[in-house]
Amino acid sequence: MLNNITNIVRSNKNAVMVRIGNGSAKSAIYTIFDTKTQSNTYTGSLSSVRTAWNAHYRNSRQFVTKNGLNHRYMGA
Repeated sequence: MLNNITNIVRSNKNAVMVRIGNGSAKSAIYTIFDTKTQSNTYTGSLSSVRTAWNAHYRNSRQFVTKNGLNHRYMGA
């Protein structure tokens, strides 16, 4: 069920940034799941969660998707 309403926006070895909701990007909620603490560390709008990602998680290696491309920020 969660696959229908969640989309991975960014991921790396330390965390996964997920978009929750099928509506517009402005109305969607974003959250960062920290793999080390096994908890959601930041939740909010795209702007606030992207700022938190850049401050705390961006410098680690990114996972690659099945098609060979890295996850990118979704357009807002």
